[in-house]
Amino acid sequence: MSQVGEVSFIPPQNAFRTQMRKYRFSLQVKFLVGIGLIIIPTLCLIFVWAGIQYKRESIAQKMDEARTLGRQVVLTRQWVSDSGGVLVPRDSEAAKDITYFFDDRVKTHLGVYQRFTPSMVTQKLSQYSLQQDRYHFNLTALNPLNPLNKPDPFEEIALKRFEEEGSNEAYRIETHGNRKYLHYVVPLYVNEACLSCHKNQGFSKGSIGGGLSIHVPIDETESSLRKYYYKLAASGACLLFLTMFTLFVLLRQIVIKPTKELERMTADIGDGNLDARVNLTTGDEFEKLGVASNFMAERLSQGREVLESKIREATQELRQANRELQTLDKLKSDFLANMSHELRSPLTAIRGGVDYLNRTIKIEDNRNYLAIIDKNLSRLTHLVSDLFDFTKIEAKKVDWSFEKENVSDMVEEVIEIITPLADQKSIALTHDRTADFFVEVDIERIEQVLVNLLENAIKFSDPGTEIKIEVTEFNESVRLGVKDQGVGIAREHLEVIFDKFQTLPSGAKENSEGAGLGLAICRGIVEAHGGKIWAESVEGEGSTFFFTIPKKNNVKNM
Repeated sequence: MSQVGEVSFIPPQNAFRTQMRKYRFSLQVKFLVGIGLIIIPTLCLIFVWAGIQYKRESIAQKMDEARTLGRQVVLTRQWVSDSGGVLVPRDSEAAKDITYFFDDRVKTHLGVYQRFTPSMVTQKLSQYSLQQDRYHFNLTALNPLNPLNKPDPFEEIALKRFEEEGSNEAYRIETHGNRKYLHYVVPLYVNEACLSCHKNQGFSKGSIGGGLSIHVPIDETESSLRKYYYKLAASGACLLFLTMFTLFVLLRQIVIKPTKELERMTADIGDGNLDARVNLTTGDEFEKLGVASNFMAERLSQGREVLESKIREATQELRQANRELQTLDKLKSDFLANMSHELRSPLTAIRGGVDYLNRTIKIEDNRNYLAIIDKNLSRLTHLVSDLFDFTKIEAKKVDWSFEKENVSDMVEEVIEIITPLADQKSIALTHDRTADFFVEVDIERIEQVLVNLLENAIKFSDPGTEIKIEVTEFNESVRLGVKDQGVGIAREHLEVIFDKFQTLPSGAKENSEGAGLGLAICRGIVEAHGGKIWAESVEGEGSTFFFTIPKKNNVKNM
């Protein structure tokens, strides 16, 4: 019997860490990605909204400028109109580049003056504003006296809207050349003073005589808006970075660091280091978890010590029991060997006496008793022979004689020997000889295996059935099979029937005849040749016993 080794706990090295490597993303990465998915869109929306609001405020500011300018121009025109015009020296700078539709000259001791109408004043103010590269404005009307006041498409739409819908302003963003402008238009209403000049145009008091069109440049606003966007993007990036960095630092200190400590501890415990401990002083749930983990590790360490102590005690007991079993097994083997050897002599003497009585006793009743004695003597002789063979095989004291033999010839010889026994139950033994198969075997021992298998097959087969012996050649071995048509063997018995002292139950026939050594001897002989023996069976249909023999024997004599 094999020695029982000491049992100890051997943890798989780095098993926990190897398992942890399967996870691709750490908690830090997941947290940062999650925060980024929340903060980045939020900040982007905030900054986009702020940019839109700033742009609206910038346009609104320009609109306020245009409205203020429009009111100033309208008030100036009202003052000029209420004053009956403004006298301007004809040779002054203020009178240049002005179209005169009415030759209203006034001669004074200071010189010749031209009366400027509200329209002319408006035109001159626009020229001054344009020279300073600021805004410019002009008068526009659907039916202007001055062709320069002819409306553009937008101004025409605005004037019609003023008349039809009663709107009081219109605006849009336009591009002229490389510059952008806020084009702002307000209606001009006809008053009593205006009728004196425009009486032939069909105007009435309070009607819309035209519009004041104002162009306010917004290039500076656009440039300022772009700078604002850049500053907004830069401040957003800085804010995002500071937010992410702050959250990362807080996460690392509050969550990641304690988690790493707990992970390190659990990894050490997973690798078998039950003395690993964690020291967390966070003052929160992580500290409680650390205390619980340390308590768990302490309990595991104590449990392992108790378990190892029990294992050592059990191992020592198993060693002692193993030694006792080895001693008992050796005593048993020696006893069986000695007893089987010692029993042969008296059995031989008894066999001689029975043979003598068979020759001399003639009375029928006495011969019946003698037949019973002879049958049981044969069984006893067979049992002693099996014990002798088994003890020699188990003790590895068999003298093997390996020779190159013809397996097909051996099968036919065994069939001749077993045929009388098969004839008693009208069982046919068949063998389809297809070729000669040569192997290196101890022929007497292999015949013993085949005889034993055939005797078992006959014993458990019904009368009038057939037992077939098959011989199959493989690359390096020859396989022999004994197939019967008996009741079969239960599946749970197929593995144990080759053990020593196991009888051969078969289906409903629980036959306990014999000591259960025949198949154990067969297995010992086959395995001593380097082969293998097994059984296949279907209950109710029969069984097949197979064993293989290598063609070249590489097993040393045992």
